[in-house]
Amino acid sequence: MFIGDVNYPCDFGFFIERIPEWEDDTIKNGFMFMMMNSELYPQNVRTTTLSTELYDLLAENSALKKPVIDKEIYRSDSETLFTTMAERTHGKDYDALYDLSFFIPFQEITDEGWNIFIISDGDNIKIMSGRWQDEKLLYHDEIEISAKKYFDTIAELEKFYDAF
Repeated sequence: MFIGDVNYPCDFGFFIERIPEWEDDTIKNGFMFMMMNSELYPQNVRTTTLSTELYDLLAENSALKKPVIDKEIYRSDSETLFTTMAERTHGKDYDALYDLSFFIPFQEITDEGWNIFIISDGDNIKIMSGRWQDEKLLYHDEIEISAKKYFDTIAELEKFYDAF
């Protein structure tokens, strides 16, 4: 199932496929990818425990569900914005997790060495990706979409999760 922008190129969305043969009574398994600028995250096929991954992504305190609204930071140039969110998440030495308010908690993406950050100005959403390389988190890509389009996608993701 694809949730989000079905046009090509795709700005933002989720590709999710539940595989009942991989499940038992306690967990729901399958594949799950986030798409940003027509690029899939994670970039390799990984089994996802959908019952826990979606729970974490859609938790009330998740940055995916409630992005920080900060107009001043939002207006920063891309490099400054990415660095600000990365340093608030990891500290200046990047050796721990501190403030998770900008960090999208998608474990399969994080396990592959990516970090995804999100921020809003109230009307729009910016999502930025970075990849760990040589113990440094390097900026990779970003999108900016309307808050309405973003929250419509999240509402569809919630419907999918609620249908479990």
